[in-house]
Amino acid sequence: MYQQTQTYLTQLEDLLKQHQLWQNTPIDPQALNSTVPFCHDTMAFEQWLQFVFIEKMQMLVAQQQPLPSNFAIAPMAELMLAQKNGGAAVMQLLAQLDKLLGREVIVNERPAPVEFGELEILYRDENYIAINKPSGLLVHRSFLDKHETQFAMQMLRDQIGQHVFPVHRLDRPTSGVLLFALSSEAARDINQLFIDNQISKRYLALVRGFAPESVFLDKPLKEQLDKIADKFADQNKAPQEAQTQFNCLQQAMLPIPIDKYPTVRYSLVECFPKTGRKHQIRRHLKHLSLPIIGDVNHGDNQHNQFFREHFALRRLMLFATELNFVHPYTQQQINIKAPLGEAMLTICQQLGWPHQEKDY
Repeated sequence: MYQQTQTYLTQLEDLLKQHQLWQNTPIDPQALNSTVPFCHDTMAFEQWLQFVFIEKMQMLVAQQQPLPSNFAIAPMAELMLAQKNGGAAVMQLLAQLDKLLGREVIVNERPAPVEFGELEILYRDENYIAINKPSGLLVHRSFLDKHETQFAMQMLRDQIGQHVFPVHRLDRPTSGVLLFALSSEAARDINQLFIDNQISKRYLALVRGFAPESVFLDKPLKEQLDKIADKFADQNKAPQEAQTQFNCLQQAMLPIPIDKYPTVRYSLVECFPKTGRKHQIRRHLKHLSLPIIGDVNHGDNQHNQFFREHFALRRLMLFATELNFVHPYTQQQINIKAPLGEAMLTICQQLGWPHQEKDY
């Protein structure tokens, strides 16, 4: 492995020199301080190959240290070197190196099954309990997902040793605050708050594009029916009222060409749904031309692929961060918050945004 890796590194250096992509003068040390993937904001991709990738890989080989196995460089080379002399040869060599290190990229591969550990409990009293649902975990059993073995409802029941009653839902790929009742009576009473629109939900979404500072979208949505689960539902039901308030919290631009655009733009958007339609936030953001990163059904596949390859993320970037309501029994104001998690905070840092939980 080490010998073959060194051979590829030597060939890569020769290719860069052959096609005048090698720099003979030292790079500005400040350029190496970038926290952005591939140092996009401070150097060209071929400079990153020379001053970061080759140097670090040669050091690992020389010291017989473990080689990285969770990256793919060839797709980035395809984006950045396609129009440059020798780009095709460099891409081909990097693809061979990716394959050697065990990361031959298959865009539409199914993620390996995830085993979820103990659920994080965010809030609990004698009537209600809230967890931080991980992305990828179903709320409850469904005949549409017969191959699944883990469900939030059953996992929480086993974890606390008593039955729980779901009072709302989160889409499988969405993470964050998920509330359960601890009795059927408590479920009935909290459900009335949902019906009366007395519960406030806050989400954060990472989207493609620059979002406006603030926008209130009032756009009815036609109910999305499943061919199996909703076989006997009314197929001609009129669109339902749907309203969402969006506020832009952060924006970032990277000098990376995707499709016909020379740069990529992203925003972090605060979302307050006023109604509860299926996939409401995802569909409303798509309507605003601000698709959520990682959204397979309503998103931008090119940007989804970019995040898979360069941020190692295979999830919907939608986070249910807060749930607020007046407790139906104590009449106290309840505010339940879920953290974004280290993976999202790392992306925030790489995009030049605040990167601590307290910032969000």
